[in-house]
Amino acid sequence: MLALYKFELRKIISRKIVWITGCVMLAGLLIWGVASAVLPENREYYDSSLNGYEANRAEREAAELISGRAIDKILIDEMRPAYEDFIFNGNYKEALPYLDVYNFIGTTLRTHASAEVLECDIEAFYERLNAQLEASTPSGLTESITFNKPIVYHGYYDGWKKIADMMKFIACMEIMFITICLSTVFTVEHTRKTDQIILCTRMGKKKLYAAKIFAGLTVGIGFTMLLSLLMIVIVAFLYGFNGYNTILQFVLLRPFNLTVGQAALILIALSFVGAALVSMFTMMFSELTNNSIATIGMIMGIVILTMFIMEMPANLKLLSEIWYLLPSNLVSLNGAFRYSAISVGGITCAAYQYAPFVYAILSVVFALVGKLTYNHYQINGR
Repeated sequence: MLALYKFELRKIISRKIVWITGCVMLAGLLIWGVASAVLPENREYYDSSLNGYEANRAEREAAELISGRAIDKILIDEMRPAYEDFIFNGNYKEALPYLDVYNFIGTTLRTHASAEVLECDIEAFYERLNAQLEASTPSGLTESITFNKPIVYHGYYDGWKKIADMMKFIACMEIMFITICLSTVFTVEHTRKTDQIILCTRMGKKKLYAAKIFAGLTVGIGFTMLLSLLMIVIVAFLYGFNGYNTILQFVLLRPFNLTVGQAALILIALSFVGAALVSMFTMMFSELTNNSIATIGMIMGIVILTMFIMEMPANLKLLSEIWYLLPSNLVSLNGAFRYSAISVGGITCAAYQYAPFVYAILSVVFALVGKLTYNHYQINGR
């Protein structure tokens, strides 16, 4: 079995389309990283001549000045004159350390007016924050997230946020790679009319299907790992990984007791689970249809659709649930960190909690359907 698995794995990775597709995608991600580092950043709160790397470093160093501080009246009183000096005199350096706190308050109060943010009452701010979290807590959830004491700011967290923001793009790249490279795992032998010869061999009847499946999963998950590692290296260089313990509410006002760093790692883990599901579906569907072009066209069409339709109406509960469970949608903050619109036995779970189980079940179903189709062709031919 191991020898057959290695043989099938070599067959996949020796194809030119696999190397071309993989290199193009990795190069595209690398070009994005280089461009982000060297091109000038036009940000309103400091010198626009700075490139991306220098701008990020300036923000990171400034944020560290107030890292570990509680967001309380004292901090707001310090922030007010610094921001007023920036607004009226253009002096951004004194305001820059408070950028994340300023944006967090503005998002919570749902305002972009600087006067409302700078003049906010700290107790009213926490009341507003807790009220929003309570309003978004589903009825089936036994505990809600409440902040009864000042939140601690843990410094510059843009590295973790950038990973979370990039995961949908990474997922789309992984899906395109898997679809292009694995849609021919079975069909190439049908096209060349070598499948019946292979099925006559001792291994062909019993172990070939499993070897192909495991080889396809290795390629799909392996490339996802390469994409993720390259993204992590680029983000580490551009942004660093400070602020791991920053609460999730800085980037998503929903009742989850998680940090920004934890959320980013969860999304990376979900991308691997999604890669396994897409790999299984691609191989199963290409075996069913005996047509790699149809497989590529259908999956690519769904991916493109998810890039244009960002949200589903909340009243379409089942359709909305299916939509956000698609691998390209799940690996986003909005997709993974949302509670299910459908509760089972009065228990409500978040998408990131139940999606891996759904994916595992579907993967087994796809494997069984593919095996039944494969066995059918063993008996009847093609």
